[in-house]
Amino acid sequence: MKDKKYAAWAASRAKGRNNYIFFNGVLLYGIPMFIFSAFIINRPLEEGYTFINMAQSLGIWLFAGLVIGVNTWFSNERQYRKAAEAIEKAH
Repeated sequence: MKDKKYAAWAASRAKGRNNYIFFNGVLLYGIPMFIFSAFIINRPLEEGYTFINMAQSLGIWLFAGLVIGVNTWFSNERQYRKAAEAIEKAH
């Protein structure tokens, strides 16, 4: 892990796991993917795309964002701990 990424992760880490997962996973991944999927790909004004379809799509993308957020949190945390151990050994 590079120094900039290490410092950036330390700052993100200080804000908390749940905040990171919600903001980076759900808001920055799930919502944009829902908008892209529901309004650009499926074109809700066409016949056959109902409110129920839109609600299902929202649920799926919010869950996907949650999974992405959890995955990136633990991946970054693993890299951070390895880098912290390396820094500790160097001193």
